[in-house]
Amino acid sequence: MIMAVVRPTVESLERWLRDELSIPAGDDDRIAAAIRRAQQYVNAAIGDQEAQVDNDVWADCVVSCAADLYNSRNARLGIMDANTDGVEPFRVPTDPLRAVWPKLNAAGVLTGGSVIA
Repeated sequence: MIMAVVRPTVESLERWLRDELSIPAGDDDRIAAAIRRAQQYVNAAIGDQEAQVDNDVWADCVVSCAADLYNSRNARLGIMDANTDGVEPFRVPTDPLRAVWPKLNAAGVLTGGSVIA
């Protein structure tokens, strides 16, 4: 019998993403959209290995992916300027799973550009 994996709620993921990006309130639609798209990307990357991925690792991957998706809108020509003292501009990746691949590989899910089929 295959048991379904129960993942953290969207509300929990949104709260973690807000904390990660230091956005205490507002931008609800954009936050929700980033989480929704990130879940789809991460689930597709995991594929049939879903049962191998712990909830904490899955949530970390979704939040990392969602943060890049969220930030990509504000990145002029792919460069994010934080406008904060001591924070240098940084490049937002074009691959929404850039931060996810090494996390999944570390968790034992062989996926991403480093895996040859």
